[in-house]
Formats: sequence, C-alpha cells, structure tokens
Amino acid sequence: MLLSSRNLALLLLPFLLPAAHAHAAAQPAPELLWTVGGFSAPESVVYDRARDRFYVSNMATRGDGAIAGDGFISRLDARGNITELKWITGLQNPKGLALANGRLYAGDDDALVEMDLDGARIVARHAPDDGGPAQFNDATADARGNVYVFSRRLDTVFRLSGGTFAPWVKVDTNATGKFNGVRADGDRLLLGSWQVPAAQGELLGHLTTIDLASGAVGRIGSAPIGHIDGIEPDGRGGWVISDFTPGRLLRIGPDGSVDPLLTLSIGTADLHYLPDRQLLLVPMLRDDHLRAYRWAPASE
Repeated sequence: MLLSSRNLALLLLPFLLPAAHAHAAAQPAPELLWTVGGFSAPESVVYDRARDRFYVSNMATRGDGAIAGDGFISRLDARGNITELKWITGLQNPKGLALANGRLYAGDDDALVEMDLDGARIVARHAPDDGGPAQFNDATADARGNVYVFSRRLDTVFRLSGGTFAPWVKVDTNATGKFNGVRADGDRLLLGSWQVPAAQGELLGHLTTIDLASGAVGRIGSAPIGHIDGIEPDGRGGWVISDFTPGRLLRIGPDGSVDPLLTLSIGTADLHYLPDRQLLLVPMLRDDHLRAYRWAPASE
C-alpha cells in the first residue's frame, strides 16, 4: 500500500518527537582523585570554607560491641590530609555534619551536638525535652543559620533557631518513611528516606520536601529511589545522593528522574559536593576511608 506524504509524516511523528522524560545527555561518571584511610566508621564530611579544611564524623565502635562515647570528629586540610584524627572527642555515634554561625553541628544518638571550631570542644548538646534518645542522624543548616535534624524515634524534624531547640514539623512517616538524609536547599528542606511502609512490603525511600516558610510537605518524583543517605545540590537544579546499601551514587534530576553515576560498596555514606570545585567527597563507612572525585552534572 502506498502512503501519501501526509500519512507517512503522521506515522513517523511518534518516532521523531523526543520522549517526555528523555535526558538531554547521559550523566558522566565521577573520576577518582584521591583516597585517604585511617578513619573509624566515617559517616559524614563537610567543608569549612572560612578555614579551608574538612571535617569527618567517625562513629567508631557501633552495634553490640559499641563503646559509649568513643565517637569523634577528624580534621583534614584542603588536600585531604588528616591533620588531627581525633580532633574533637566525646561523641556517641556522630553522623551528619553541618556548619552554621561559626559552629560545627553533628546529629548523634542522644543529641544534636554543637562544637566550637576554634576551641575544638563540645559546647552544647541539644536533646528532646522528654529525656528519651534523640535518634538523630543527618544535620543541615539553612541560609539564616537555622539547624535541622530529624528524630527517628519521634518522627519529628527539630530546629535550632536563635539558641532555641524545639520540634518544628511532625511527619507522617507511614507516607514518607523515616528519614536518613536531610539537606537545606534554598527555601525548602530535602529529606531522604531509607524505606517506606507499603501493603506489599517495604518500598525503597524517596525524596520529601518541607517548605521552610510554611512547613508544607511535598515530594520530588514519584518512583522509589533507594536507601538514601547523603543529599547534595549539584549546582544545576538537581541533586547527587548516596544509596547506602547497594553503594550507589545517583544523580536526581529536578523532575525526580534517576541517573546512576557509580557503584561502590555497601556503606556509601553521607557525601558532600562542592559545585564550584567539581569536587565530590564520599565517606565509606565500612571501609574506613574517604574518597574524593571530580564530577559535574551534564547540561540538561
């Protein structure tokens, strides 16, 4: 059967149009720059621009054989050399790190720990008023210097603002899952869950948003993502995240699309990204080392 030019054009039209969710370009794989070892269950890393150095949280012993109070913070120079392994001691199992108001904060089992950077010491422990374990994990700070942590026991985001530590937003974790990663990004908070309860069993976690002004809860994308640990803006409207259990690094697009970047090993923890330097830092909790990669997202 012969087709007219018009009918032929209509037949080919679906193949000529771009797919609705197609990416402009594949995401490049991170390029390994250096690895530094000698840590003890490193969970999180953050860069201090004012002092040009990095801090790494070390959970040290954990689980059944954990020794109370042996967690610590390490200090590294800008090239990744450890300048003081046990720089600040006396923490339980310090995890996510945040910098604000000239202080370093760590989400810990019992409290949000506040540390003085010049004196290298703990100055405050912010805990729930009920006296129970905080079960804090990641920590983040917004542009105004407010610090946020999520309590897995209380299903509540706590905020430290102007010296006052208090519950901020109660979350329905039956819908969102319990959060691991927490990251302030512009006018909202991003929270990544580990898994979500479902009738057919647990689903992988996804990214939830909370508006900083209204407290309104939303979501990025509709598909499950993984066991989300670290969340970092990539400088181009998306995010790079760590998927702890399978050890994956993923790039999440503004629409929630997921692009695998690299597969490492179980224990790929709370990463940190510096877009202006194209520097991606990844603590490997079970391997006791920190990896640095060169990476930048492809243009959308």
